[in-house]
Amino acid sequence: MAEHVLSQNLHITARVRSFALFPGQSTALWHYAIDIDGRSLANPLLRVAHGAAVDISFDNRLAEPTTIHWHGWSLDEANDGSGLHPVAVGEQVRYRFRVTNRAGLYWYHAHPHMRTGMQVQHGMAGLLLVDDEEELALRKKLGLAWGERDIPLMLADKQIDPDNAISYKQDADDWIGNRVLVNWTSEPYLDVVAGWYRFRLANVANARMFRPAFIYDGQPLPMQLIGTDGGLLAQPWPVDDFFLGPAQRADILIDFSTLRPGSRVLLRSLEYVAMDHDGDDAVTFQPDPMADHPGAVAMGNRLDMMELRVVAATQPAQQTDIPQQLSTLVPAPVVSSWPVRHFRLRTDPDGRWFINDWNFHSNGHAAVFSVKRGAREVWEIRNEMTSMPHPIHLHGFQFRVVSRSISPPDIRSRMVADAGLGPQDLGVADTVVVWPGEIVRIAIDFAQAFTGTQRYMFHCHNLEHEDKGMMVMFAVTD
Repeated sequence: MAEHVLSQNLHITARVRSFALFPGQSTALWHYAIDIDGRSLANPLLRVAHGAAVDISFDNRLAEPTTIHWHGWSLDEANDGSGLHPVAVGEQVRYRFRVTNRAGLYWYHAHPHMRTGMQVQHGMAGLLLVDDEEELALRKKLGLAWGERDIPLMLADKQIDPDNAISYKQDADDWIGNRVLVNWTSEPYLDVVAGWYRFRLANVANARMFRPAFIYDGQPLPMQLIGTDGGLLAQPWPVDDFFLGPAQRADILIDFSTLRPGSRVLLRSLEYVAMDHDGDDAVTFQPDPMADHPGAVAMGNRLDMMELRVVAATQPAQQTDIPQQLSTLVPAPVVSSWPVRHFRLRTDPDGRWFINDWNFHSNGHAAVFSVKRGAREVWEIRNEMTSMPHPIHLHGFQFRVVSRSISPPDIRSRMVADAGLGPQDLGVADTVVVWPGEIVRIAIDFAQAFTGTQRYMFHCHNLEHEDKGMMVMFAVTD
């Protein structure tokens, strides 16, 4: 995966070009291109320092409107890159802002109304890496060189037809694919040496939930979870596997030092109970939910994503000591006095998805509610039992998960803190998975440096659900 420093006066172009992603015919990929030093970088990982000011010109050369949404970043409405401000065909806009988020792995992707699923499936996505002093200090302690033993893994599945073209059906539900790409690579493998590695995983799939584990000799290798969407946790947490919903990220450490050269490790998504349209009254959206996805592994089934091949080291491995304090992240706030705003995730007999009684196709750009700038609120998100897991994403603000209740067994079994919280709930988030029947509460501080009315999206990051209207607009006002 190519990378580039996100700096002032950067020019990005949305365009289509063919790439040799699979054996045989090339594949047309919609992508973000940066032309520099005679090379064209497609969807590069963009690196930036906390506090940096950026000035980006964006040129749309697709055949339809698009945007760049800076997923997870705290920006004003004009720079957020949502479908509120689409860039028309042949037009150019500028994104100008200062990066205020703490260090972590974020991502950028297209976000045009009703076409997000189509454009992301065809390739419009890349990674963003923010560094700050705390992250750089940890990197120095770990001694794991970026790009060598500190590696981003962007996970996606694509539906590929016999001619190696990316297939997509507009208005379909839960688009999953028959090929897994890791960093845009099909059937990937990585040579690793004995010792510790840091992997930063990002799920950029349209709809597929992953349950990643590193499998050796039929058993998961133990990992240390050290970060989530919004950067480092306060302390590492031992895990064997975890759930990674669409748009979520996880930062993990894993030790291969006990494995001999020639050993093979599989990065695998383990089986899980998908809970798709569960219950007697569940909606069936089509007679065969896999009809549009020939060759795809069904949601919740085992899926191998990548092979890691242990090779002999050319020099002795450095000692890696994992500090018990990773960052100065403060605990989630005490919210007993905060006002609570209620949301219900549901569907109707026609297969339309709703947040409360709102659907974007009906409510459009009108803000369905407003929040005073500087207010602090708890949002309670209740998912109907006859629904399915929904990865819920908030634009403009990060949040802390403060409680889970009525969780399914596989979520309850992961609890490590009060109020039903698992290790992934203990960090800063921008996306949270709410399982059928579950109630999740998140704490949001609406303080920001911007003035005037700023409109933001609140939606399911299953992109087909979003495009079908499972999205609302809210406003932050003075």
